[in-house]
Amino acid sequence: MYLRRNLNIAVLLMLAGVSSCGLFDTRDVQTPSQPRSTFQQPTSPDIVLSNLNFAIAEKNVDNYMRCFVDTAFSSRRFRFIPDAVSSSSYPVFIGWDLSDERIYYNNLVSLTGESSSSNLFLSNLTLTSGIDSAVIDSDYILVFDHNRQNLAKVSNGKLRFIMSPDSRSLWSIHSWQDFLVASGDTTWSYIKANFIN
Repeated sequence: MYLRRNLNIAVLLMLAGVSSCGLFDTRDVQTPSQPRSTFQQPTSPDIVLSNLNFAIAEKNVDNYMRCFVDTAFSSRRFRFIPDAVSSSSYPVFIGWDLSDERIYYNNLVSLTGESSSSNLFLSNLTLTSGIDSAVIDSDYILVFDHNRQNLAKVSNGKLRFIMSPDSRSLWSIHSWQDFLVASGDTTWSYIKANFIN
């Protein structure tokens, strides 16, 4: 009985000592140093679309770029074809390549607050696939609540992605065509042209 009582006292003293050292104190929430990252190995075209959606929702530039062809593993080159109006209005699209794609998206992300909304909505999607290529046609709505004045935060139109697997059997977009649906709409091409600088 005496030994049990002394053991209980010793345990209580240890707990009191541990609690006073701050071990059980709550910590302040720390801001993450890395952007959120949801990325799955793109072993099929639908995973590429999923990765693209997450890269936009998470404003993750690196994952966004991973959705496009990696020329270290493929002989294909990235090609973006803007809608007809943007093509004639913005000479920047002549020779548009992956470095332009990174610059525009990085600028867009940097001018959008961390908690501001950014989403891609695809609808009426059709996927035509073969052994070594897939064509995705879809209506889209892109929402980016950026803070650049006098520029639309919502764009919409139709897109066509052409995807292929590379030498690692990983799929990616190598051709992207943008289409204006109705005059007066703001397309993704317009967003790209206005965020390249």
